[in-house]
Amino acid sequence: MPTTSNPSTRDVPVGRSVDAAREAAFFGLGLGLGAANTVRHRIRGYVKPRPFSASDVQRTIAHATTVVDRLEKDGGINWRGNRVLEIGPGSDLTTGALMIHRGASSYCAVDLFDNRDQADPALYTELSRYLEGAVDPAILHFCQTEFPELPALHGEWDLIVSNATLEHIERIPALFRRLAQLAGPGARMVHHVDAQTHMRWIREIDPWNILRYPNTVYDRVLRFPGAPNRLLAGDYVRAAESAGWSIASVEEDLAADEEYLSRARLARPFRSAGADLRSLTFTLVATRPDVPPSASCGS
Repeated sequence: MPTTSNPSTRDVPVGRSVDAAREAAFFGLGLGLGAANTVRHRIRGYVKPRPFSASDVQRTIAHATTVVDRLEKDGGINWRGNRVLEIGPGSDLTTGALMIHRGASSYCAVDLFDNRDQADPALYTELSRYLEGAVDPAILHFCQTEFPELPALHGEWDLIVSNATLEHIERIPALFRRLAQLAGPGARMVHHVDAQTHMRWIREIDPWNILRYPNTVYDRVLRFPGAPNRLLAGDYVRAAESAGWSIASVEEDLAADEEYLSRARLARPFRSAGADLRSLTFTLVATRPDVPPSASCGS
């Protein structure tokens, strides 16, 4: 008895059929969860920058130490004697306390939202014990202001840093131009960027899910104040250079798997991004060109 086949699938290799189904599933799953996430943020605002609060003292200190260590290592930073501006400190100013402890002369944090969690004073008690010296919260300054204009900021800074913040800011070229105005002679900026999908468990299996959607879909369904801007490493480099910064380095921290990149179906604007798609997370280091880079940090 002759066998029959479905004409709609008989010419499609099994592997390709499985890949197509998987990619369609990632598209639909990310769109559904992302839309729900957008509704929540549009109603409540971007109020939870990390999955734990300052009341979890040990975790807060460990997280801040990791952030400061990475900025120091990737940016070649010596904090001693430098005036530090941090963009987007998150739920507390523990990173600032660590920078002051390591020698920074002053610290100011700036954000669009005031997400600081001051409910648990035990944080500063434990932080003082951890640093073996009293921590004075009064010297850790915070300023809530608009981006990218930062109208509330005045003066000059020697080090401008951020951790997993720039990807939430629109108009990065304008922000870099404003930071150039706030930079002192020989200033350096060090930004750790998490460019991948931010939905916590999808990012593990589909890190570029955020790039699957055309701009029209993303803007209408998935965008909210603080939503990822979908810029890649090269976009930040070009924005910094156009604002008058000299690129010192781009340190890749987490790279996308080549097999994943070969099969991921991204929206048209991102299909030709090339090597930029490798860099899921990275640290951008730039200096003011009028002074040699080595002079931008204390020695």
